[in-house]
Amino acid sequence: MKKQEIIIAIWLIFAIAFISSCSKSEDNNSQSPPTTTVKAVTIYDLPADTGKKGIFTLFSLKDSTIVSNSDSLTTKWDIGFAGTTIITNSGVRGPGQGGAILLKDVDFNSVKEAPETGYRIENSLTDLAIPTGSGNGWYNYDPQTHIISPIPGRVIIIRTADGKYAKLQIISYWKGNPQPIDPYQHKERYYTFKYVYQPDGSRKFE
Repeated sequence: MKKQEIIIAIWLIFAIAFISSCSKSEDNNSQSPPTTTVKAVTIYDLPADTGKKGIFTLFSLKDSTIVSNSDSLTTKWDIGFAGTTIITNSGVRGPGQGGAILLKDVDFNSVKEAPETGYRIENSLTDLAIPTGSGNGWYNYDPQTHIISPIPGRVIIIRTADGKYAKLQIISYWKGNPQPIDPYQHKERYYTFKYVYQPDGSRKFE
């Protein structure tokens, strides 16, 4: 009789342990997947065709690195800089899914989500995703002082080469971001900008 009671007790212990294990497994499976945390990245003094040869400096928003021009026909880069012109990896410029929307009169931090539609691409060498010319795109040019300066409240929404999203704002066009700017002393075509890249494919920036 005692032997039978011992066997029953052992089976009860195993049963309780099994039920507890299943319960923990279900709890773990029911937990929400971890969310991707996005953060602002600042790039300082990115050279943008400083030799004025018409060669774009290609940049990967995912990796925060300059991409070799030998990879210009790939999707390794997202945006390119030459003088005041910024291009996306799209249309006639590259094989990517890139595009851009220029937002006006907005606060960078208040832009929580990229638009679903409305993206422009590089339709030709003159019909660009991001408009060029003083007052049209991200900058103003003062013909009296010869100073190029970012327009406050301009934020560029970028669709990357692989269809992800980022928001970007130009901070300075001059090396070292000098204040005040002396165009005869300070070097131009050096971009300082900040951006937020969303790696999970969603349009959310938070």
